[in-house]
Amino acid sequence: MFSPSHSRARRSLKMLWVLVMLLGIGTEASAPGIKAEVTLKGLDYGKQVGMEFLKSALLQLSIPDLQGSYSIPLVGHVEYAMTGFQVKVLNLGESLIAFVPSSGLKLSMGPAEAEIDGHWSVVVSLIHDSGTFKLHVRDMTLAVQVKVDWDGAGRLVVSSEGCSSHIGSLEVTFHGGASWLYNIFFGVLEDPIRKQLNSKLCEKIGNAVQTLERTLQTIPESRHISPLADLNCSLVVAPLITEQSIELDFKGEFYSPASHKEFPVPPAPFSLWKQNDRMLLLGVSDFVANSAAFVYYQAGALSRTFTDSQIPKGFPIRLNTESFKTLVPELQKRFPNTTMALKIFARLPPSLRSQPGTLQLLLPGALQAFVLPNATSAVPVFLLDVDTEASGQVFASGKNIGASLKLTNFSLTLAHSDVGPFPVDKLETLMNIALKSAILPRINRKLKNGFPLPTLPKASLQDMVINIQEGFLAIATDVHYGA
Repeated sequence: MFSPSHSRARRSLKMLWVLVMLLGIGTEASAPGIKAEVTLKGLDYGKQVGMEFLKSALLQLSIPDLQGSYSIPLVGHVEYAMTGFQVKVLNLGESLIAFVPSSGLKLSMGPAEAEIDGHWSVVVSLIHDSGTFKLHVRDMTLAVQVKVDWDGAGRLVVSSEGCSSHIGSLEVTFHGGASWLYNIFFGVLEDPIRKQLNSKLCEKIGNAVQTLERTLQTIPESRHISPLADLNCSLVVAPLITEQSIELDFKGEFYSPASHKEFPVPPAPFSLWKQNDRMLLLGVSDFVANSAAFVYYQAGALSRTFTDSQIPKGFPIRLNTESFKTLVPELQKRFPNTTMALKIFARLPPSLRSQPGTLQLLLPGALQAFVLPNATSAVPVFLLDVDTEASGQVFASGKNIGASLKLTNFSLTLAHSDVGPFPVDKLETLMNIALKSAILPRINRKLKNGFPLPTLPKASLQDMVINIQEGFLAIATDVHYGA
């Protein structure tokens, strides 16, 4: 019996999270299939999101206890301790973030203010006293520089290039105990407290950058799209960083997990369509879609077989030889009242070409007709070359990318016949009508809903602008990060 085949066709320095949008991973192409550019507007939004996470992290800042002893003339030996430091109030003040050309990012913050609670205790001779305190930190500034680079094999890497913090003033309010004891030890502790805070601030930043770097290293080298195809979107060159943006070039090639055979046509260079009023710019070249078509074609997945049960009831042609008697006269004579099957497949990989304002799709296919005289065999009777051309439009559909197709050309050619020669013009007309009236409308209804672009968890794309350029699809979009 003839068996139909079917088509097979996401806690660190969050201020940097936008930069790794769409990150995939070794590469060998000299030109990218996908470009991504984060603009100043995107960097500023990343800063706003990141500062909220940074504030949350600093409110949990762990400050070691301070304790020791010293001698004071006329007073004697003093033992002190300040313990249980806990940040209660934090105001980070103004913050600025900027691209550092050919390097990475720099962040400055302040003047910031903080209130820190804790416990104090003092032992002087036989006197023991203790209580609580509230430490007021004012005019605190922080400067951080982060290097953004690649490892030469496709992965994005980040590292801390430097961190400095400065505390302008420390004021303390003591509660409990004798006031004369306060003055004995706080003057001695002011410098150690200042050093501890400065050290811990930069330590926290450094840990966050290291966490982000570890996260980047866990991102797999390819994205699994289907059992037949994976997508390699690794970096092909180091990030391009200017005062205005950071640009990431990704390979963007589909390949078979089984063979890893590369698409024989390399990607053509292209430049992003500039749209600086959006946070993120994306460019997806024709190379990406064409490499996908090549993979599915090589796997034999661009094929489908239809039997009569799959044909809409109102369609004028049924899949039996009786319906084909005026189209292929000899068929009914040799196989009277026999059920049929049609196998439609790609005889070459489909190809896509982007032109300003429109997409051109070329679908070189074929149609093999079979008769099914019994339950065990399928007899080929004729083969047609089916060449289809369509134009496409791409648009934003809510938060997704939608599309629509329009048939521009359709032709049939008799490639081989086991039932004698026959004209194909009537069959071509009927199939043309079926494509325009039934098949394409069904496809367009699905395409209208659109498909979401991949994003990080809790991130969504908003206010997309889509433009079809020569050789690539350009997308300019804002990004929203939320719970």
